[in-house]
Formats: sequence, C-alpha cells, structure tokens
Amino acid sequence: MQTSTSTPLSLLRRVAKRMTDWRFHCWYWGDAIAVDGLLEAAALGAGAYRDNVIEALQRWHRHCLPNFDDVLAPGAAIIRLVMDGDLPPPAGDRVLGLLEGLPRAIGAVPALEPHRQFFRYGVCIDAVYHLPATYTLAAQWKGDARLREKAVRIALDSMRALRCKAGWAQWFDPTRKRNNDVAWSRGMGWAVLGLLDLVYLLDGNGTDEAADLAAQVMERLAHTQGPDGNWAAVLDHLPADIETSTAAFYWAQGAAVRAFAALARG
Repeated sequence: MQTSTSTPLSLLRRVAKRMTDWRFHCWYWGDAIAVDGLLEAAALGAGAYRDNVIEALQRWHRHCLPNFDDVLAPGAAIIRLVMDGDLPPPAGDRVLGLLEGLPRAIGAVPALEPHRQFFRYGVCIDAVYHLPATYTLAAQWKGDARLREKAVRIALDSMRALRCKAGWAQWFDPTRKRNNDVAWSRGMGWAVLGLLDLVYLLDGNGTDEAADLAAQVMERLAHTQGPDGNWAAVLDHLPADIETSTAAFYWAQGAAVRAFAALARG
C-alpha cells in the first residue's frame, strides 16, 4: 500500500528490486516484459537494473544451450543491447535465426512452441507484445526492410485472428480455424503495449492500422473497467476473477499515448 512518504520513483525501485529475485535463464511467456521493465526502471533512475539484465543475458548466451524456448526470449531487449555493444551479435542472431526457422501458424505469425504438443499450432495474444518489437529492432540492426514489414504483418495478422465478440481472444487455433473466444484482459494489455511499441519504433510509418487497433483495445478496456479500478480476467464472463495486472497495463498505455501526443506537439 502506498504511504505518504512513497514517491513514484521509490515504488518503481521496490517493484524492480523484487523482480530481480527471479533468475532469468530459459525463457517463457512474461519474461520479455519483465526484462523490458527492468531496463525502463534503470532508464528512469530507479537503480542499476540494466546491469542485472546484461548479466542475465550474458549468462543465458554463454551457458544456456540453444533451444526452442529461445524464441520467447526478450528479443527486443537483446537486439537493443547488441546494438549498444553490451551483448555480442551472435546473441541477437540466436533469437532471430530460431524465429525465422519456425513454421508459420497463420499469416506471418510463427508457431512459437512447436515442441509442446498442446501449444504447437497456436497463436497466443502475448506474442503481440514481443514479436513486432523484436522484428522492428532487428530491421534497424540488420538494415533489412523485410524484417520491418514482417513486424507489422505479425501484429496485424495476430490481432485479426484473435478478434472475438468480447474483444480479442487469448488463443487462436489454426487447425480449427477459430480462436477460443476468451477475451483475456491481461492479454489485451500485452497486445496494446506491443502495438504502441510498434508505432513508436517505426515513427508511425506504415502503422495506421496498428495504431487504430491499439485505440480500439484501449476503448474496449475503458468501457469494461470495474468500480474498484480493476478488470475481470475474462471480459463479459461473470464468473471470472479479478485481474489486477490489467490496471498496470492500462496505466502504461495511457502514459505511452500521452508521450506520443507530447512528441507530436513538440
């Protein structure tokens, strides 16, 4: 609970410090946004969390054998640190090479977990957060416009396939040609942050549809917020529990939009 002596920076420092208790090594859903958060905390002066990220990524690259889970790595952070000289280029090539070798699930979207029977053919909304940003930064790093175009296609193909009555679904199954119609509010938060990152990284060039989709998701979330400030874990599903993390996503979305507006004015 926030006290009268708490400041936004002190709260950020506490959250970031708590995140360092998680020992990143092999990757899974959620790791990318956690690593990105630590880098943002460092950039905002909350502490030396960039050093924590670099140490974890160096350890992964040196000691974790290449595997299919590398495609769930924080690819945007890895490529950014490669471009900054903090990681060797083979670290970025490792992620990008595996992504490029995966079978497609639908359109340009890769099937991210082909080694797990339950997930091998699906598209998860979480991927909208980290794949477009990874490919956009890879395009800058490699000087390859094809990768930039793929970033946009992945975002749009994912969101089209996941569109459902209550919003955007958690999962699309291309073998059944339908999504699961579960409008997972946290996943929608992931997706809209990924869409906003894409618009920002490409300076709005060729991203009109992505920006419009981000606005639609934010509008849907604005209309479904509960009286306590939180969201149901699944929209339009009365038995659903409360999903507290969606509030943090929504706040971040608003901050990003305000930053875009300030840049446009300046």
